[in-house]
Amino acid sequence: MKFIKSRDLLILLISLFILQSCKKEGDIGLEQQIDEEGLYGKLVDTSTIRMYSVKDDSLITSNFVRNQVGEFQDPLFGKTIATIAFQATLPKNNVDFGTGVVLDSVVLVMAYPSVKAERFYGDSSSRFEVKLHQLDEDIYNDSTYYSNRIFRLKSTPIGTMSYQPRPDDSITIQNVRVGKADTIAKIYPHLRMRLNDAFGNEILAKSGQTDLSTGAAFLAAYKGFYLSATRVSGDGGILSYDLTNSNRSYIVLYYKTSTDTTNFVLNINSSSANINHYEHDYTGTEVATQLADSNLGNDKVFVQSLAGLRGKMKFPNIDRLLDSGAIAVNKAELIFKPLSGSESPYAPIITFTVKGRFSDNSETLLNTGVYNSTKKEYKIDLTRSIQFIIDKKLVLKELYIEDNSKQINPRRTLIAGVNSSNPIKLRIFYTKLY
Repeated sequence: MKFIKSRDLLILLISLFILQSCKKEGDIGLEQQIDEEGLYGKLVDTSTIRMYSVKDDSLITSNFVRNQVGEFQDPLFGKTIATIAFQATLPKNNVDFGTGVVLDSVVLVMAYPSVKAERFYGDSSSRFEVKLHQLDEDIYNDSTYYSNRIFRLKSTPIGTMSYQPRPDDSITIQNVRVGKADTIAKIYPHLRMRLNDAFGNEILAKSGQTDLSTGAAFLAAYKGFYLSATRVSGDGGILSYDLTNSNRSYIVLYYKTSTDTTNFVLNINSSSANINHYEHDYTGTEVATQLADSNLGNDKVFVQSLAGLRGKMKFPNIDRLLDSGAIAVNKAELIFKPLSGSESPYAPIITFTVKGRFSDNSETLLNTGVYNSTKKEYKIDLTRSIQFIIDKKLVLKELYIEDNSKQINPRRTLIAGVNSSNPIKLRIFYTKLY
């Protein structure tokens, strides 16, 4: 009599186990599915999803690393206007320019962010009329401000210029050096705007006076500034600036003394207040039509940053997964695509976030997903959230999908709805529990 080898015995036992398992629907077996990562379970990818566009709430937009300014007439999403309120501060106390000083010029310098992709969103052939006003109210760097805040301005701008963005091009300037010959230099890309001489002369005239004695005294006299950029030609766009580094963004006065030419810099940095204000106008667009009829979200869903739009989402039949008893969710992911053709020429949102809102209107982050530019799709893992929702451990009043960096990222995505050729799906792998 021959004995069965241990390896053969192991194979026999495993085979018997698999055959026995296949007798129960919902266990791992022939009736099960396997996903691309090797996870088993019963697959459901026909869960009902209800999603449509809603206006976003106002956002906290004070003291961020990036600030937005511009006007964008998006062919799909309508008009967006972004403006910046900010402070400039004294570099030292008791500023005294001496006697006989003569203004050469006063210039606003606003640096673009270091990442090129963050500098401009829109039609690069457009031209803008850029204006700088003085604020007529105090702002504070330790206060919280929202995107819908409207600021009081002094009526006459202190600077106006025509501007076509060149955010990737270095700028050639004359570098004024104290006690040395001036030099010509190429420096980082930025907005460089000459301001009215009257403003520079006003500051020079206060040499040695109270308004230039301390930082607080200066901010009492010069409460802040307000930058806007109105579209003159093209679709326009939104420019981004870095107002956190006084070596890159500032207001500089160039002036002559009896012996030399020198300069004086007002700091714009992380110690100065900066606040974004956003406005949207959807008149005459499909957005306005959908905001009036949420059923249109079945075809397409508009999501827009800068306090614009987000998708409101429901899974009305999710509880049916429990019709035959408790389940373990092995994997759950929300998969969606931009509507074909809508991702060009204006790039879609990079990272989407799913948030849940509780009955007290507080919100919680469920998860995020990054755009796959090769597959032209987003995947957001919701495994833990779906399990908790089914088990009633997470009780939400509403679900939303939105741009993960919507305070400072001027992008938008037109999502293919459930009636489109590439519909949004909630894909769930699960195993029944016995």
